[in-house]
Amino acid sequence: MLAPLGLMVALATVVPTAMGHYTFQNLLYKGVKFPDYTFIRRTFNHISHFPLFDLNSTTMRCFEDENIPNPGTLTVKAGDTVGFNVDGRIIHEGPLVWYMARAPTGKTAATMDGSGPIWFKINQTTPYIGTTPAPIERFTWPHYNATEVHIQIPKCIPSGEYLLRVEHIAIHIAFLEGQHEFFGACAQLKITNGLGTGAPWPFAQFPGAYRTDEPGLFLNVHDNWVQPDRYQVPGPPVWTC
Repeated sequence: MLAPLGLMVALATVVPTAMGHYTFQNLLYKGVKFPDYTFIRRTFNHISHFPLFDLNSTTMRCFEDENIPNPGTLTVKAGDTVGFNVDGRIIHEGPLVWYMARAPTGKTAATMDGSGPIWFKINQTTPYIGTTPAPIERFTWPHYNATEVHIQIPKCIPSGEYLLRVEHIAIHIAFLEGQHEFFGACAQLKITNGLGTGAPWPFAQFPGAYRTDEPGLFLNVHDNWVQPDRYQVPGPPVWTC
């Protein structure tokens, strides 16, 4: 059964203003929470916390404020786990997606702009059926309500400088085309001790990796007939070692 149209319209108009938004502003590594934007490019929404709606914008690359100089670069070992602190909580339905991009020849993590088909996906989360009756929590996500998110750097990637891109795609009002919300950030990392046995593939580029009308971005998660195990996370498949 579909949620009543009046309820969906109310959600579309009330939820964005009534519920908080969030940013990823602190890098976490080996028990240390670094100060705001120490190794993370300062995001365009670092004050407003508003999401990005335009998936055709170049801001999709790193969600950064291009008027602010890039930060320093943190050295980490391949296979180590790094994290992002969430300023707020992840309080919307939608996948958490992780990408990396190696600095092109002649560039560093601090000087690369993230353009071109250089991004490979290293992880993504998928939903499961929640315990709360539909349609309120039909889709439940492992990172829902999280204040920190973590990812292991693949052991097999070549050593070098990379951008690590975290992205949360909020789809709570995605039954209205174009009303998917993007929250994200990029950390600048120098990866050491990489085995170099892996060849990351396939590559994506931002903008260009997503389409407004694709199934993972244009759907009604409040519909009882939408099955969480059939949800298609946008973008390329996950690359693994």
